[in-house]
Amino acid sequence: MGFLQDNGLDLKAIDAQALLDAFLKEMEKGLGGEGSLPMIPSDLHLPDGPIRDVEVPAFDVGGTNIRSARVRFGSSGSPTVENLRRGFMPGSRGHVTHAEFYQILCNVLTDNVRPGETLGYCFSYPVDENGRLLYWTKGIQADDIVGTDVRDDLAEALAANGVADCRVRILNDTVAALLAAYAHAGAEECAGVVGFILGTGSNTAYAERADRITKRPDLPQGTLVPINCESGNFSVFPRSTFDEAYERANGTGHGFWERCISGAHLGELGTFVLRGAADAGLLSPGLRDSVHSRCFSNIELDDFCAGRRDDVLFCAPGEARTVRALLIPIYERAALFAAINIAAAGLASARARGLTSGVIRVNADGSTFWKTACIPFVDRVKEHLAALLGPKGFTVDILRIDDAPLLGAALAAAAR
Repeated sequence: MGFLQDNGLDLKAIDAQALLDAFLKEMEKGLGGEGSLPMIPSDLHLPDGPIRDVEVPAFDVGGTNIRSARVRFGSSGSPTVENLRRGFMPGSRGHVTHAEFYQILCNVLTDNVRPGETLGYCFSYPVDENGRLLYWTKGIQADDIVGTDVRDDLAEALAANGVADCRVRILNDTVAALLAAYAHAGAEECAGVVGFILGTGSNTAYAERADRITKRPDLPQGTLVPINCESGNFSVFPRSTFDEAYERANGTGHGFWERCISGAHLGELGTFVLRGAADAGLLSPGLRDSVHSRCFSNIELDDFCAGRRDDVLFCAPGEARTVRALLIPIYERAALFAAINIAAAGLASARARGLTSGVIRVNADGSTFWKTACIPFVDRVKEHLAALLGPKGFTVDILRIDDAPLLGAALAAAAR
């Protein structure tokens, strides 16, 4: 056994099919209000057809950035994003108060929303059916917001900034990705439809039959309800000693799975791997001191492993190869876990639609998914999906829909 394997980071030891089955079981538990996955039903309806001849405001509050725009749906239903405004996510660069949080949002939003309009609010964090923030993910520091109604508070902040009587229609960013996938031509021909995010954080959404969501008997029976799985909370999986050490140092009690795969965490997790290797005597004294002196970002480690930035870690070529051999398995595992995540949602979506074979459409969003360079990440995910779903009669079509969070938010605002 090698160093990584001795510490529980061994891809060959992971039974992907068993892990997929465990994921599906946790999803089932979550529909009944148990288990590690919140499985939060949305109060939005899937679009029956194209949205036409309307213009609406859309707001995307993500893990790193916030964006607002006007989205125009033309006579054909084709959307156009106009007057895009950007800013940094409040709380992503240090603690903010309740008042500071909403003023930063309004600074980016007020140019694009008018009094009395319905605003599509894509909010990338877990909220309950009453619009209350359950907890922060992605390292946001805005404690005053937890437990508050982020819909009403945004409407009040807009009114205080001169934009009164707005109705706020909130949806998770992964549900927005799901809506964008449904809006894509030919969704009715798919066996399943999935929204998947792998960027700063990670999450999954699909549409479930209302009668299967047993914790919510009030939902209209016979309908398909978008589900925000909050899949980053999945906890029934084998963890390495590095995962456990990272959890002890930085854990919040949420997001166990997300900390193994998302951009906000892969750098810190990789730092723990390098420190462990240094303490085991696998790195030179100079490199040992370097990895103990700072925490590396995901971008830095990905760039180093891809050969794009040798200055991240100054070491001889032979030791650089050792470092890459230590780090690349983290990214390989992330690709496998991403595929398991997508496969579980795809199978659940097909089951909800009563289908046992066919194409599962996935709208994938996020820089970690599309821009990871040290391995062919997207191709690796596709390979794992083929192995997991091919024997079950399914193929996967992965889409990259531009501005999916804004489009999904706009669809939610435009829905009657």
